[in-house]
Amino acid sequence: MRKYSIFIFFTLILLNRVVMASEAVANQPNIIVVMADDLGYADMSFKSDSPDDVETPGIDALRERSVFFENAYATSPICSPSRVGFMTGRYQQRWGNYWYSEGGLPSDEETIAEALKKLGYVTKKIGKVHTNGGTAEHPLDHGFDEFLGFVHHTHDYIRLSEKDAEAYEKKKKGSSSAATIGPLIRGRDEMVSYEDSYTTDIFTVEAVEYISREHSKPFYLQIEHNAVHMPTYVTFHKYGQKFGIENLKWDRNAAEWNFPYWDPDKEPWNEWHREKWGHLGAVDPQGRLRYLSHLAALDTSISRITESLKKAGIDKNTVIVFLSDNGGTINTYSNNTPLRGYKYMFGEGGIRIPMMISISGNKMPESISAVVSAMDVFPTLVELAGGRVSKHLDGKTLLPLISGKTARHHDQLFWAQGKSDTWVARKGNWKLTHHAGWIHKNFAYDEEGNAVRDDDYVYADGICLYDLKNDVSEEVNLADDRPEIVAEIMDLYKEWRSQMAPPKRL
Repeated sequence: MRKYSIFIFFTLILLNRVVMASEAVANQPNIIVVMADDLGYADMSFKSDSPDDVETPGIDALRERSVFFENAYATSPICSPSRVGFMTGRYQQRWGNYWYSEGGLPSDEETIAEALKKLGYVTKKIGKVHTNGGTAEHPLDHGFDEFLGFVHHTHDYIRLSEKDAEAYEKKKKGSSSAATIGPLIRGRDEMVSYEDSYTTDIFTVEAVEYISREHSKPFYLQIEHNAVHMPTYVTFHKYGQKFGIENLKWDRNAAEWNFPYWDPDKEPWNEWHREKWGHLGAVDPQGRLRYLSHLAALDTSISRITESLKKAGIDKNTVIVFLSDNGGTINTYSNNTPLRGYKYMFGEGGIRIPMMISISGNKMPESISAVVSAMDVFPTLVELAGGRVSKHLDGKTLLPLISGKTARHHDQLFWAQGKSDTWVARKGNWKLTHHAGWIHKNFAYDEEGNAVRDDDYVYADGICLYDLKNDVSEEVNLADDRPEIVAEIMDLYKEWRSQMAPPKRL
């Protein structure tokens, strides 16, 4: 009788756990992460510093239902390391990923997708990958069930077919690969050819289709647009016409390929892109307009995704995260006002990012000023999905901030370039930069609004200390006035760096 009672007791406990697990799964939200590429900090019309030429109703509408993090940071001023830091919730420098072609994504680092799969989620990745290589570079190797996109650091926006690649190969062998022209990848290696289309629209249609499916499990959808990354000078007529952009049509059979289309018979790709139109070797008078056309497409994508959630009847049970991988780049004519610097640089313009989270049914503050990181998205989503947050993460769940249980988050954050002695640390309102100098070609606008050549952009070098609470534009160097703060933060950085691996070339 006693054995029978014990059996009944443990059976009831087991049934209770099963019921609780079933209820947890039933309450798990769908999750969508939308990552923009090189989005300017001011280039959203809800921002008070937004220029008059920006109109983003889709992003603005999402902002109205989200909490915006005023002090959100990427883990790097360039895309590949920052994306890996976001995906793993850890400083990617821990395994030597500091800059391009370093570190990659190792298979022993868990990603958001892998963590959510363990919690019962189905997963899909759309768009850009660019993890710097590594054993888990491909999305199907780091937690995603499905994938459509490209693995490189960039891809052409509109030349996406086999015919486009063949047209370039006829001109010069290897040219389509140099300019990343041709089909996208579905799954592991299926090449998908698109004619007369545009990556932002393709990725949006793919996302909407996934959202509209009947899912037996909650889903995690990660959309990483290549908008508004280079080559922004390649525009799509549907959006470009709104801004009066010329030379829109791409004709693969044309005898002369004029700007903005590279002709391999006339010059090498590096001369065309890296030394000219892609890096301000030449100034495109319509460069800002071309950027805005891609921004308009990105904004339309946000609207279509949120509308599809309503149409599917799941908008009340879907968490949406929107962020940029790093700061806007000067090369695309983006606007980071009031921040100093751009992508590649360690000024606020390179590492501070727009980031917002929408959690339906939760009363959230409009904005949060605490210092947060893109690494924090991982533990936040895991907690929302009902999982336990791993203690080995560098990111911390944002839910206590959002609920108002605490007003503080990261006391300190660190960035490093790796092989050079360029590094940055933030502690509280103080920011210390060490040998972060940068000289970059620059542009200005004439009276008619056209971009023209300007004096070089010179970024501060040496040891600089800034009070970001009172000087977000980093204009006043207080290093000589507060040597004790400089010494304290230097010690903190040395301790952090001692925990990181040296740069690892792949």
